[in-house]
Amino acid sequence: MPEGISYQDSSFKKVVSLVHPDVRQSFNVLGGVGGSKIEAGTIFGKITSGEDAGKVRPLGLTYITQTEAEAASTFQVADASVLKVGDSIKITADGDALTITAVDTENNTFSIATEDALTATENDEVIVQDGSDEAFAVSVEPINVASATQPVSLLIHGAVYEEAITNLLLATQLASAKSELFARLWFIESY
Repeated sequence: MPEGISYQDSSFKKVVSLVHPDVRQSFNVLGGVGGSKIEAGTIFGKITSGEDAGKVRPLGLTYITQTEAEAASTFQVADASVLKVGDSIKITADGDALTITAVDTENNTFSIATEDALTATENDEVIVQDGSDEAFAVSVEPINVASATQPVSLLIHGAVYEEAITNLLLATQLASAKSELFARLWFIESY
């Protein structure tokens, strides 16, 4: 470490364990998703349908954080940065497909068309319908988000510290993501 700089001053985040050699691969991350910066330790999903098939994005899952007992067209979620205008989503796996018309990452809300207004319960899953809801890889360094597609290096095989995962997910969503990654990524409980 250079003189005068301590570990605490650094933006370094320990994500990968060196106990098992890791394999990284370059992928194109979808532009305009992830807020202004995607943190190291973010689980990514791979888009499997539509014109963006083959690109990656932060895992296409979040959840409702405020119950809407009356039909609403704007919803508060744990992390709106994983959503973008035009995304087809479902609120719960059994819900109807809806198109997002607005995303507010500062207030963690998204909107749908007024004619599609519906109720939602706290902790209902919000699932992006492009295939990115299935865990694929993990970022090992912060990514500055651009409006256009850009290449990023993601960890596809190795050992990851569980504490380093930054996605805001329900415990069931995180357990499912870890299960989907199990054959390629191993999660170590602590540093």
